[in-house]
Amino acid sequence: MEDQHPPTPTSEAPPAVAPRLAEQPQGGPGDLRPMWPGKGPGAGARLSRRYALAARALATVCALLAFYVSWAPLATAITSGDLNQGPTGPLYRFGLTAAELGAAPLHALFGAGFFGPWSVLTVLGVLISPLLWQTTFRWLRWLAIALYGCWLVAIMIVFIATAQVILSALPTQLSAGGGPYIATLYPYTTRVAIYHISPAFGLWLVVVVALLGLAAAACAAMSALRYQRARVPVAPSVQGEIVTHTGRPSHSLPGSGAITGGLLLWAWGFFLLPWATVNCAQSPLLLGSCQGMPVTSALQIGLGDARTFFDPSAGLVAITGLLLVGALGILLAVWRRDITRTLCSWATAWLAFALICAAVAVAGAQRAVSDAPSVGLPAGDWRGDSGVLIVFLALLLVAIGLIPLWAVAVRAVQRRAATSDPQGA
Repeated sequence: MEDQHPPTPTSEAPPAVAPRLAEQPQGGPGDLRPMWPGKGPGAGARLSRRYALAARALATVCALLAFYVSWAPLATAITSGDLNQGPTGPLYRFGLTAAELGAAPLHALFGAGFFGPWSVLTVLGVLISPLLWQTTFRWLRWLAIALYGCWLVAIMIVFIATAQVILSALPTQLSAGGGPYIATLYPYTTRVAIYHISPAFGLWLVVVVALLGLAAAACAAMSALRYQRARVPVAPSVQGEIVTHTGRPSHSLPGSGAITGGLLLWAWGFFLLPWATVNCAQSPLLLGSCQGMPVTSALQIGLGDARTFFDPSAGLVAITGLLLVGALGILLAVWRRDITRTLCSWATAWLAFALICAAVAVAGAQRAVSDAPSVGLPAGDWRGDSGVLIVFLALLLVAIGLIPLWAVAVRAVQRRAATSDPQGA
């Protein structure tokens, strides 16, 4: 009998192993293909953030342009009269704004008192815009989006109704041969006879406002859709939605005192102190100045030369209300110590706008002092008052306080960047 020995094991792998390795699905441990930029995890979140940034920028530009269009001439009319005379005399060519035409739906709701609600509506979009940029409270941002949408719909209704009056109602009535159209120009309550009316450049800017609003809504919708699809958690610096709260500092915030004092001093000088006085026997004192021209009148007179492209009546409620509410918003953010680059940017923009308005008010006060009857004021001994000095001193304090706040905001961004990338990659 021959000896039978068991087969000796070999180190060769069974041939069936190689096919199993070859059949491994792509993307497994053995897949070493490069990942192209923009295709990896978090790409959807980054794209959502870009859409959100575009939506905020478009919404802000839309609000600023809507504020201007609200006080820009929407129609050019040939009338027999001007703002200082009745509907008689030579013919004049006027640029009529939505307010002067009555802001049709609001006039039907509030009557002659529509001017206040219309002034508030013109600045509401600008006041809501900063809330769209804040990232501390998501619920506040969603509330701001809802309010902004309601504001845009409301102001577009007024624009469309005014356009219907300019393009259809008034031309139809004038072509019917029933004589001129007698209208009251608000808020001056002056009646004029309109013989001809045609669209002005402001009416075409309404189309731009509508397109900007639609573009902002489209970008916001794309941002929401991309964010819903982005489910892979990424670092805060990439996702842009995860915010690490480091807590507010317990020590005093540099610059907050100067800004608080400057804004309070500005409000006192801008709204409470007269910008010019008439027949005042005593020297103008900080606490005992004579009553005279308020800032609303000074702004309206100062804007008189710009009437061909901007209605001076905006200085009565809209501009002063925009400045006041903006100052209150800055104070609230500083007291909460929610110091970000967004806050500093809006505070800087407010400061620049406040300086421009103060310069316009100074020009109006100087016109009253030099020739009061030419601007519809009674003759007398007109003199400048202490409101001018107080306002510019207050704005200087605000500018000084903004410098350290900018430094705090920039350092916070640098610390977050260093935390998210400790190796400096």
